[in-house]
Amino acid sequence: MSADWFAAPQGASLLGMLAAVALLGFKHGFDADHLAAIDALSRLNRQSGRERAARWSGAQFSTGHSLVVLLGAVAALQAGGSLLPDWLDAAGAWLSIACLALVGVLSIRSARAAGQGPRPLPALLRPMLPLMVSRWGAGTTGALFALSLDTLSMAIWFGGTGARLGGLPAVVALAVVFAAGMLAADGVAGWWVNRLSGAASLRRARGQWFAGWLVGVGALATAALGVARQMAAPLDDWVQGHALALGLGLLAATSVALVAAAAVSRLRPG
Repeated sequence: MSADWFAAPQGASLLGMLAAVALLGFKHGFDADHLAAIDALSRLNRQSGRERAARWSGAQFSTGHSLVVLLGAVAALQAGGSLLPDWLDAAGAWLSIACLALVGVLSIRSARAAGQGPRPLPALLRPMLPLMVSRWGAGTTGALFALSLDTLSMAIWFGGTGARLGGLPAVVALAVVFAAGMLAADGVAGWWVNRLSGAASLRRARGQWFAGWLVGVGALATAALGVARQMAAPLDDWVQGHALALGLGLLAATSVALVAAAAVSRLRPG
């Protein structure tokens, strides 16, 4: 990317656009469904002994999500912009709901098995376990969450806006700063919850039980909210208007509950 490209009039407009898009990515990273999925994936990886994958679940989720946005933006630029079918919104939403429900069920199942050894999964869920709980499971899940109308519409907007502001370099710049903003939100949130979940008292059987139920119920509740949004358009509009507050509220509630669970587990070790 050359210096004169930034110095051009369209480059000056792009600089302001980049700042706005970075904030958009930061806000998007605090969506409640992102945080619920990251919390559950982090805990499941930790429970499976994948400490590194647990620590980086938020960053991996955000990277997978961002990669889809970047590819979509470049594809939109090459295609000259296009409209997405309406059915993609529902399909993407239900895919995210299914992922949240699955990680919630897995988290609760592992909590029930705390101190009793691993239990075999039902045959229906076994093929999904490597996707969710693996070295790159969080990144794959983040990519799946990006297959929705609102995220792909954003990618198309990046493609169209970038085409007017300098072509492929501008498109890539928009997608990258969006990714950076989202990575800051998801990465820090994932690291923070993973740190709280890693308390010594939560590694004991009773602590694992508390944390597993807490994170699992949070994921299932977020999935239930997603179902309700699909059934009631006014609720969907309200959630979209309060997405940041809901995400921060979920993060705060999870943090307080994990601290409380750790304290209870210390007092009543098991």
